[in-house]
Amino acid sequence: MKLGYLTLPTPDTIANARRLGFDSIEASAGWFPQPTLDETERNLAAIRDALQTNNIAVTSVALYGNTTALPLDDVLDYFRRTMKLARNLGCGVVSAMTGRDNSLTIDENLPIFERYFTPIARMAEDEGLRIAFEPWAGRVVGHGPYHRMNMATTPELWDRLFETVPSPALGIEYDPSHLIWQGIDYLQAIRDYASRIYHVHAKDIVIDQAKLKRVGVHGAGWWRFVMPGLGVVDWPALFDALKEVGYTGDMAVEHEDDEYMGDRWNEGLTLALKTLRPLMGDE
Repeated sequence: MKLGYLTLPTPDTIANARRLGFDSIEASAGWFPQPTLDETERNLAAIRDALQTNNIAVTSVALYGNTTALPLDDVLDYFRRTMKLARNLGCGVVSAMTGRDNSLTIDENLPIFERYFTPIARMAEDEGLRIAFEPWAGRVVGHGPYHRMNMATTPELWDRLFETVPSPALGIEYDPSHLIWQGIDYLQAIRDYASRIYHVHAKDIVIDQAKLKRVGVHGAGWWRFVMPGLGVVDWPALFDALKEVGYTGDMAVEHEDDEYMGDRWNEGLTLALKTLRPLMGDE
């Protein structure tokens, strides 16, 4: 298992990953409706040189956002370019979100998902790549106003998505933090969806139980993302579960800890590394 972090792929961020002690990055391709592919494509030669010089791998290329908010032809073009980028970076996984029309129910959204992701899954199969859905539920309960652009947020919905587009190319970018605040058993999810976990995000979460009891699950400020090791995730148990099910993929820290932004960015990543690296054994 390689350990990295999510970042824009540039020679500087790649060198930073090596300097901190990571062996990989998850390369961001930006967010719909305006992915940031152009600059990465222009600088591909320099990026590949930096990866080789620093001995850094790319474990996933992340194309996030409201996928189905754009016309299908535009989305297919973005995914085609992202898959080409993944191949050029030696990577077999593209991380994504399903998209969602908030004016429609889940039942009404599923045909839209089918229309978009049937050809996307076929493209991935043809290229020998896999699509891993990030389980981000949006800035919803406990974190401000309702705002969703993704349906791959719970085990129940994973089942419905995989039934709607039954392609082995579609799977999950497992992230315990998104499951915990929803009340989902994040360790059992590993066991139940072992064959569909194609990439892992390392992110922790703090739950303010006193505030939750006052504001309720629809209130704001009762949970926040933190660096691995600073929250409620049982990381030794999580690694044990991944080993138990035979997970052979990679892991990337998704840095969303507000306490470690700006000048403290690398400090936060170093904390994550100190928590996670010892649990990886000799991998």
